[in-house]
Amino acid sequence: MNDLHHPYAPPAQRLDYAAFEFSGAELAGRDITLRYRLSGGAPAIDFTEILTLPAEIPAPDPADPIVAALLDGVHRAFGVSYYKTAAPSQVIAAPVSDADSEFWNLLYGEGLGEFRYRNQLHPRLHAPKFPAGGKTQIRPATPLGDERALVLIGGGKDSAVAREVVRHAGVPADGLSLGSSYWQERSAAAMGIRQWVIRRQLDPQLFDLNRNGALNGHIPISACIAFIAALAAYAGGYSAVIAANERSADENNLDWDGLSVNHQWSKSFAFEQQFQAWLERRIDGGPRYFSLLRPLSELRIAEAFARHPHYFDHFASCNANFRHQPAAAPPRWCGHCPKCLFVQLILAPFLDPATVERIFGADFLNQPENRPLLEELLGVRGVKPFECVGSPEETRAALAQLHAQGRLPPALSDWARQYPALATALADPTPIWNAARVIGGPQQIPKPWLERLHAYL
Repeated sequence: MNDLHHPYAPPAQRLDYAAFEFSGAELAGRDITLRYRLSGGAPAIDFTEILTLPAEIPAPDPADPIVAALLDGVHRAFGVSYYKTAAPSQVIAAPVSDADSEFWNLLYGEGLGEFRYRNQLHPRLHAPKFPAGGKTQIRPATPLGDERALVLIGGGKDSAVAREVVRHAGVPADGLSLGSSYWQERSAAAMGIRQWVIRRQLDPQLFDLNRNGALNGHIPISACIAFIAALAAYAGGYSAVIAANERSADENNLDWDGLSVNHQWSKSFAFEQQFQAWLERRIDGGPRYFSLLRPLSELRIAEAFARHPHYFDHFASCNANFRHQPAAAPPRWCGHCPKCLFVQLILAPFLDPATVERIFGADFLNQPENRPLLEELLGVRGVKPFECVGSPEETRAALAQLHAQGRLPPALSDWARQYPALATALADPTPIWNAARVIGGPQQIPKPWLERLHAYL
């Protein structure tokens, strides 16, 4: 079984600190300096991270109370990268309202659920508590002018589909990314959209600590992006920050000792609701944050993406080939990770075999060594992979549709029928296929945008 699905071995010498401090955040022009400290150990460790907003966006006014409130949110969200090196239970920060405290406890609890599970940090013993008892003041935003959207660019199929919905609606838009990569830039070019890039300079001590045994693991990076995007949108006068997170991001990987562990927690509807509520406790009439694709399954998004062949040579979804520093032309697919298998599988029913071959370069589904991963994606082995992949039902629906088309890979034809759930789907693919393509479920898309989504579909 893929060892990514098992807890990490505890580090031989775990950092021993009693508290994590939010020690300051400053805004100078477009540069944001974030300061943190691990204390209650010897010696204390101070961290500094610098974020730089795009030159194309007006520099936020540090004297604006709304900017100060958004900056505080950015400070707390980006702290997860440094907090996780020791994961102390005490948090030292300015008190916030009870609702805000609950939100931050959730972000550092369920938001770090995979990290806690894989490092075996018991959720009841290691959950931090953010100081409460403070107050939040809602302030009116300057009335926005013409409608403009910031579309978050990830470099994959989902953000491309969100862009096409926005294009179909005729709403002016720019793209935004935290850092950039070769494939994000290619994708943005194919979108025909300007890409505003937020630069991030992590404290180099973080990498040294990780090499020397500090706790490490997955962080809710989409939450970090949401916070900095909201600040950029407010400064730039945008009316909406549009994410491209699907319905199946709500499905967790496993339950562990009372903790729901979801690799995609910061892409879930639960986070989206919590974050928008956090924004509304600060700004009246400010930019909205929502996922335009929330009512759609991964399969329905793949169907929409397949209608736009101009993206086929300009997107990538393989995180195994991701690098912090983009190469000139990094590999597009590794062919042996959950993301590669899943993306090929859900696109295949909507594309002819030659196009699948052109995009992926190989048939990942027909490689026997990938069978364990496919079984995990199907939900018949282990747990759902800790990756941004869809549900077992979507995997079964795609395989059943390929079977109906006479295109089930030979490597799968013999063993697939041994699993009752898959055998049922193969015998009559219509019910599971239709269910996976249903449009609906919880969402908080503003009514005009929901109408635009349906008009596009």
